[in-house]
Amino acid sequence: MNRTVKEAAQVLGIRENALRAWLRNFGALNDDGTLAAKHIGGGKLFMEPRVTQPRHLGHRKHYAVLKVTEQGLDWVAKHMGIEIKEVPQKDSAA
Repeated sequence: MNRTVKEAAQVLGIRENALRAWLRNFGALNDDGTLAAKHIGGGKLFMEPRVTQPRHLGHRKHYAVLKVTEQGLDWVAKHMGIEIKEVPQKDSAA
């Protein structure tokens, strides 16, 4: 199950900003929040492209969301020295 950085931080028991800062210091994220080239296709982190069309803009806006895989969650926890005791399930409602 892939999680956003916010959801991954909740599982790890830390704040989202702390996780993003750690990922930057570790070299997994660039300064602008995008995934560093050496981690693309590694199976731990990935960028999910999304699109929205705000009415006030009148055209589509493309953006990407950083996601963490289950393997990536274990990898981050190991490197941060955090023991994951319970992984809450994401809501199944879509």
